Amino acid sequence: MTDYYPAYLNIAGRRAVVIGGGEVAERKTAQLLASGADVTLVSPGATPELERIASEGRLRWVRRAYVVGDLAGAWLAVAATDDPEVQRSVHAEAEREKTLLNVVDVAELCGFIAPSIVQRGPVTVAVSTGGASPALARKIRELMGGTQNPPHYDHDTFCRCIEWSDAADALADVRAELKAQGRSASPEAWQEAMDEQLLDLVRAGKDVEVRRRLRSALLSDAEP
Repeated sequence: MTDYYPAYLNIAGRRAVVIGGGEVAERKTAQLLASGADVTLVSPGATPELERIASEGRLRWVRRAYVVGDLAGAWLAVAATDDPEVQRSVHAEAEREKTLLNVVDVAELCGFIAPSIVQRGPVTVAVSTGGASPALARKIRELMGGTQNPPHYDHDTFCRCIEWSDAADALADVRAELKAQGRSASPEAWQEAMDEQLLDLVRAGKDVEVRRRLRSALLSDAEP
């Protein structure tokens, strides 16, 4: 199995091409647009949502089937089609054009794979099994507290780690305060300060107490 290099890509303003107009293409397009990509959709038909987005001028829609040459100048591409011949053709062009390519559910043709993600505020957690089991990646995402948790899961069994995202502002503010004072706390001190009691305060919305507790724990360790 391929050992993938994990990365978050800055695709703002970069040309991205999506091949296909179904629900999967809709989802991939939405993610690309949310990241600021300049999206071209290539498909003879499209979902109502994709049609709406195109009518608003938020993407360019080439209303025909894929032809060789559609990836020219593309930085990234997604083949959201289940036609094996089209998949292979898109892959061959991506290799020639040095375009990052994701062929949905066909890992061997991918230049990159899209992880299952959990987003909460400024925090994004990506989960990947290297293409071996998308179902496992989704399972882990849901146990971390994804937005579509099945009702048969007991919330008490969820991983609490994503809840730390709610502390992001407080942690950033206290870090900025220390930097403004020309001080810094060790990585170990930060981890010790971020205990379960702090997380309980975060969940209770006690922002002032969260910041006070962090300052107290970190200033004693901070170096001038």
